[in-house]
Amino acid sequence: MKKALDRDGLIFFKTLYKTQNLVNAAYQLGIPPATASRLLAKLRETFKDELFTRCAGGLAATWRATELMPQVRRILDDYEHLLEENTFDPKSLVRNFHIGGVDHGVLFLAPAISRITTIAPGVSVEMSEITNDWPVELRTGELDAVISPMESVLEGFHYLPLLENCTNKFVCRPGHPLEKLAGEKGHLTMEDILRYGFVEVTWRPTNFFRLLKSREDAEYAKRRVVFRTPYFIGATRVVASSDLIMFVSALLADWCIKKRILNALPVAAMSSTEGRFTPKLIWHDRGHNDPAMQWLRGMILSAVRNPDFLAGE
Repeated sequence: MKKALDRDGLIFFKTLYKTQNLVNAAYQLGIPPATASRLLAKLRETFKDELFTRCAGGLAATWRATELMPQVRRILDDYEHLLEENTFDPKSLVRNFHIGGVDHGVLFLAPAISRITTIAPGVSVEMSEITNDWPVELRTGELDAVISPMESVLEGFHYLPLLENCTNKFVCRPGHPLEKLAGEKGHLTMEDILRYGFVEVTWRPTNFFRLLKSREDAEYAKRRVVFRTPYFIGATRVVASSDLIMFVSALLADWCIKKRILNALPVAAMSSTEGRFTPKLIWHDRGHNDPAMQWLRGMILSAVRNPDFLAGE
């Protein structure tokens, strides 16, 4: 059975490591030398190491004591932080937030970035491509949050819906032959669409991507994919410079339409392919009560709930 080690023992360890003298350590802590000797004996028993050996002029730390010292400092610092009054002030915050997502997930961050950096000039936000190991990366703190339309999250994780019931749209370059056909017919059929090649984005998490592909409309699944990429923004560039078409979220489609990069195609409804989804901001328990993370989540949610964002501004 492991021996218990209290805060006083850790403070003594830190002081003895600094002074390298048992009597001086006892003096600094205001305890009798005999008490200091007992504390040292307890530390040696706990860590199964001498920790400090006699040398000319006092005590020398062993390799094990040197290895333990950074951990002891961290534990004591965390203890002091635990007792501090929570006075979170974003103006004094210095931190780099790391968020995972597909590349067009930046559309959810863009409206918040200006306010975040104005209110908290010491803050930066880094966005990276989401991986299949996103749960581990959130647990370990490698990621602070993830933006994804996953239908459910694992135990120990939390989420906020960023937009409810998002849909997809077919898009093409301005002047595409299908635009003329749509003008003549009023709407396009799947047969019309399938005459052209497709650009497909193969995003992650892979298991969720495969799940959605398994639900595709039977006719739509017959499409001829000419170009695959993990990048939505890059895919729009390919569509804009070719006769290929793409099926993307209405959020990205509307942004491209507003920028006059792409146009939407009116296609007859397909129950499976037009399934709705909800992009989510996901985080782990470890950051749930972090004041800085609470503030960041609030900033992002406030920005995407703004009418200007919904209008594509």
